[in-house]
Amino acid sequence: MDRVLHFVLALAVVAVLALLVSSDRKKIRIRYVIQLLVIEVLLAWFFLNSDVGLGFVKGFSEMFEKLLGFANEGTNFVFGSMNDQGLAFFFLKVLCPIVFISALIGILQHIRVSASGHPRYWFFCCPK
Repeated sequence: MDRVLHFVLALAVVAVLALLVSSDRKKIRIRYVIQLLVIEVLLAWFFLNSDVGLGFVKGFSEMFEKLLGFANEGTNFVFGSMNDQGLAFFFLKVLCPIVFISALIGILQHIRVSASGHPRYWFFCCPK
């Protein structure tokens, strides 16, 4: 019960903050907001409480661990001596993998494999 109360309180705080910064409150469509919240709750339940959902989460986790391993190997190849001496830890262990993943996402968007950010895939929340 405590989790449900915390969830509802968090939703209320986010809603109030969104209303405060909204430039045109009359254009907010409550129906779409509720639809997306229902979809979010259903997906959260699916990914966290079902075996199939946990399998998806574990699969994505393993995929990103492998990608970060590739980024680490590339960093070691390019900046090997700096990495061995412990110099520039933040740059080598944090920024290089971020650049690698960002470049990978950019390539996937360029060849149209990744549809993130494309308006035609937002039909479920913002129909014309």
